[in-house]
Amino acid sequence: MGPYDSLREYAAAMEQQGQLIRIREMDQDRYEMTAFGYRLDDRMRSKAPAFIVERTKINDRWYDTPVITNVLNNYGTVAQALGVEDVSDDEGSNYTAAVDWIMSFLDADHKWAKIEPVFVERSAAPCKEVILTGEDADLYRFPWIRNNPADGGQYISTGAVVTDDPELGRNVGTHRMMIKGPQKLGLDLSTQSHAYKQMIRATERGEKSVPVSVAIGVDPITWMMSSTRLADVGEDEFAIAGGFRGRPVELVESETNGLPVPATAEIVIEGEIPMEREWEGPYGEMLGYIGHEKNTYSIDVKTITHRERPWVYNVWPGIGGAYLTLPWEVGPFAKLKQLIPGLRKLHTFPGIPPIAVACIEKRLPGEGIETGMLILGYRMTGFHKKIVIVVDDDIEPTDLSRVMHAVATRWQPDPATLMVKQSFHFLLDPSTHRNFLSSKIVIDATRQLPAEGGPEHFALDNRTVMDQQAPHAFDLVDRRWDEYFGDTQYI
Repeated sequence: MGPYDSLREYAAAMEQQGQLIRIREMDQDRYEMTAFGYRLDDRMRSKAPAFIVERTKINDRWYDTPVITNVLNNYGTVAQALGVEDVSDDEGSNYTAAVDWIMSFLDADHKWAKIEPVFVERSAAPCKEVILTGEDADLYRFPWIRNNPADGGQYISTGAVVTDDPELGRNVGTHRMMIKGPQKLGLDLSTQSHAYKQMIRATERGEKSVPVSVAIGVDPITWMMSSTRLADVGEDEFAIAGGFRGRPVELVESETNGLPVPATAEIVIEGEIPMEREWEGPYGEMLGYIGHEKNTYSIDVKTITHRERPWVYNVWPGIGGAYLTLPWEVGPFAKLKQLIPGLRKLHTFPGIPPIAVACIEKRLPGEGIETGMLILGYRMTGFHKKIVIVVDDDIEPTDLSRVMHAVATRWQPDPATLMVKQSFHFLLDPSTHRNFLSSKIVIDATRQLPAEGGPEHFALDNRTVMDQQAPHAFDLVDRRWDEYFGDTQYI
């Protein structure tokens, strides 16, 4: 049971539980790994396993370096990675358990619990088992994946990029990184990222470059902290990761620049970020569309350290596995609960951040629309939301079929709709074509009260009646579940 100290420890636990499979080899020159990821999503959805490919063909070369992916593909795996003890096979229950667990690390001032990291000796750090410098620090030693034929090249998709600034403090963030040569990486820093702000400050001070270290294949919680934005500028992601883990993250100094990196990382790339920019991309982004080329930063690689026979951790933007952003959703949810006392859950479907489902205990006319307005108006949530669906508290927001059933049977487009003609939105949405602006909509799919034009007596929902009046029936079935199937092999 988590939290885990390394990616390998987490993978071993998943494999023991039958949630990870090993594949002898795949030909990524023919995009076999990518197609397998899509088929897993098509046929198994959240029940798809993580997988490790032992040998991978890339650019006519077979690599014996294992590639692992799909390791956070459902709320059960997220809950397990966080350390939740009672993980079931029900996505709604696991989602609630994971959210409650994350909420427990917020104090009354909405600050995350922190445990400061500790440093270990190089001899105790697995990421120092092999040290490559000079021409030996060659990125092409490793099977970085080109996910899609339209991508500009191979990419590092799971790097925890560590930078430090004398004014803004340390930052750990995840950004797309294109392989541009044996010692050259593209580094796409969005203008909203803390690392971008650090680069601007360094430019203002007249610096020619900024030291950087990139850790690949870190433990699941440190990876969550890197790939979400829980920390404010100046807050330490490693300390927040320690708070979630209940013990410090073990760090070790980089060889060339002294920047701290997780000691149990699979691979660490050290280098410098020059101030000059160059073109990078395109790349298949998180919404499942090919992102355009960008004039952005790069990394000149100086040193690479890694474990003996390291693993490459890859993700497929737009294909499952986006559940690691759950901690990012919980912080705004906690603050919105102060503004919306009846708010019970706020869910964003993994890989589809523009759509949110808010679950409320509705008491008064207009609360559904008001809830959607407040969610869109709160920048940390609203800037990447385009559709907010508000449902009653008998609807499980992680169950898309139940959500759509509520939309089909409880929503009246007029008057239970609010259109926002123009609001700030993020540019990863391909329908947003200018000035970070988009129209938005609130759909009030709660039972409409008589004062809102609804019926005097709203018809009862079959499933809700069962949940409320015969909950023992579900408990009985859950207890006898395996008995029903006997020795039958059912998939």
